[in-house]
Amino acid sequence: MVKADLIERAVLQAGLSRREAKVAVEAVFETLSGSLLRGERIVVRGFGSFSVRARRTGMARNPRTGEPVPIPPGRVVRFRPGRDCLASD
Repeated sequence: MVKADLIERAVLQAGLSRREAKVAVEAVFETLSGSLLRGERIVVRGFGSFSVRARRTGMARNPRTGEPVPIPPGRVVRFRPGRDCLASD
């Protein structure tokens, strides 16, 4: 599913116009990404949680040349699904 699919579902389920649905979906994603950039944790009950963690540093290898390549420190987003998402129907 891509963002266009989310917008289409918002149009169908919420009865919004396509323009309103696009604005709403983009506002949600902008809010989520802004919170993650600030290092905040996001919890959506019944869906899951997003958090930012430090990425491990170390050495990797270029598969083409076999040359060592350093992995710089950084941050990555982690998603942990909620229990409701993991339950099978």
